Parts: sequence; structure tokens; C-alpha cells
Amino acid sequence: MRFYEDLDEYRFVKFEKSKKKFKKYDALFKHKTSGKKKVISFGSLRENFEPYNQYRDTTGLGEYTKWDTNDLKRRKLYRMRHGKNDFHKIKYSPSWFSWNFLWN
Repeated sequence: MRFYEDLDEYRFVKFEKSKKKFKKYDALFKHKTSGKKKVISFGSLRENFEPYNQYRDTTGLGEYTKWDTNDLKRRKLYRMRHGKNDFHKIKYSPSWFSWNFLWN
């Protein structure tokens, strides 16, 4: 089981620019009683660290809004490509964050 499948004991804290090499953002969570922290990274960067385009960055940080396309056709193609699996339906999975905060 991946930890994002059992986040009832955690609360979402905030988004940050990711510290991981090829990711855009980190979603930070904190355990409601113990204070233990969890991080889910999402959004891809190319090997040259240039971000892939997205429909619209709605994380509130605006780190990658330069790569917003606001192109409905590209969003539709992304959703067709990634909608074949159900990972975007698992709340707090990396796919869920990308689907809801970069491609919504």
C-alpha cells in the first residue's frame, strides 16, 4: 500500500517547489497527532530541468505558470492519455495532484 492511499490521519499543509531532481512540486502533509511529515512529489521536469507544459498551474505558487498553455485541446489529450488508468482517481496520489492542479 502506498502511503497516499491511507492519509486519513494526515492533513494537507501546503505546496512547495520540489527538492527532487525531476519534479515540479511537493505536496506536504502532517500527521494530525504525531506531527510526522509526508511529501508527495508531482509534475515532471525534462532531463535538462525544463518543465513540461501544463494546462494551468493552480497550486498558488506560480513557479511554472510560464509553461501554462490554457489549450483545451492539449488538456483533452492529456486527460485521454492519463485517464486510461485510474491513478488520478486515488486522492493524494501524484497523478491526482497533476490532474487537479496542473491539468484542471
